[in-house]
Amino acid sequence: MDEFIHMQTKRLHAMNISFEVVPNKDNELEQRWEDAFAKGISKSQKRKMAFNQCMWNVFSWGKIECLKEQRAKEAFDLQKKAGCFLVCTSSYDAIRILKANRLKAKDITHIGSDLYIVDEHFDWTYVLTHEEDCGPYFYKPRDSF
Repeated sequence: MDEFIHMQTKRLHAMNISFEVVPNKDNELEQRWEDAFAKGISKSQKRKMAFNQCMWNVFSWGKIECLKEQRAKEAFDLQKKAGCFLVCTSSYDAIRILKANRLKAKDITHIGSDLYIVDEHFDWTYVLTHEEDCGPYFYKPRDSF
């Protein structure tokens, strides 16, 4: 069990939140994230912004308008949450939270890797980055900011 999975599952247990650790085979969840949130961005633009290393560059480069910093945390806290995935780029596994309605920004253990939280239908995402001065970001495609 890697550090992210260990730390986050320990926290979720303490909060009495149900979850399961799921394999992220062939980075399937990252691919679904890209399909849901970055499909309108060309391959050449993605190459220029090093998208494969940091998918959140779509937000930091201003390619997609989103909420940032404190407003992102507030939007995440207010978002209705059923199930969601916690996908850490340094882990081969992800965490699927079955009922995430009580999960708040302050509850997320962040260990210095990029962390993508996405609802089970990929309708919204909350992203914590490995960069101290970037993010967090919150994006819900149907919203206009």
